[in-house]
Amino acid sequence: MKLDVVTKIGAVVRSMDATEVVLPGSLGEMGILPGHKALIAGLGVGPMIVRSGTDEAWFALAGGFVEVLGEDIRVLTETCERADQIDVERAQAKLQESTARLDTVPPTEPELYNLVRESIRKAQTRIAVGGRKHG
Repeated sequence: MKLDVVTKIGAVVRSMDATEVVLPGSLGEMGILPGHKALIAGLGVGPMIVRSGTDEAWFALAGGFVEVLGEDIRVLTETCERADQIDVERAQAKLQESTARLDTVPPTEPELYNLVRESIRKAQTRIAVGGRKHG
């Protein structure tokens, strides 16, 4: 299979060979193997794992959509960072900042609450994926 990932800054993955792609679906984790039926699905925040034989590449994704047509997989997402591109210390600082901010959001502002929760999920994903850069 061939994987392409496009963000608002352009293509970040082009024609990457894959024997399996694991994605953070909006309703839970999903796996795509060769011969998968055509699909368009929403994505949530979480890790994307691309396997090719015995090799694995980990990425942090932040929402979007996946399209599967034949052996082509296209991911459109807000952000996509490969494990070795992630600054784990920065992500940990963002997690602490967002967690502290969550305690100050009044119950009358559910939109702000959801934005801060999303920031926490993104930081947690970046920490989990970034920690795999040497493993």
